[in-house]
Order: sequence, then C-alpha cells, then structure tokens
Amino acid sequence: MLLVYLSKYFELWQMFDQIDSGDDSRVNLEEFKSAIPHIEAWGVKIDDPDAAFAEIDTNGGGQILFAEFADWAIKKELVLEIGEE
Repeated sequence: MLLVYLSKYFELWQMFDQIDSGDDSRVNLEEFKSAIPHIEAWGVKIDDPDAAFAEIDTNGGGQILFAEFADWAIKKELVLEIGEE
C-alpha cells in the first residue's frame, strides 16, 4: 500500500509542478488560470477559475500549496495523462 500511495503522490507532484510555472512550490491565481487546459486534460472541467481556486486554497492564503492541491486532486480524481510525465 505504501508504494501505491507514494506513486499517487508522485503523480500529483508532477501535476502540481506543471502548474507551478514560478517554481516556488506555490500556485497563484494567474498560474492556475494558465494551467486550466492541463487540469481539464486531467479530468476536471473548470467553469469558474476564481471559484475553483478559492475551493482549492483552503487556508485562504492566496496561493495553492501542494497539500491543498493534492487533497483537491484526490477528491476530483485527477489522472495524469500518459506521456505527460
């Protein structure tokens, strides 16, 4: 089971890293909006980027941290497309 969880979190980290264009381990609203095509390819349709960002940013800090993204991505069942790794 540990290996399954490690594999899933590695996949989530790869997704997060693609979204985090600033390479600062945080995703701001601008980065999030730019990444919507990726997120939709991973299986989630984003109709209102501002509302989706606020939903993910659970601590209200104005940035999405990896833990926040991972919790949201697991709930939404995001799947990294093969070849994007």
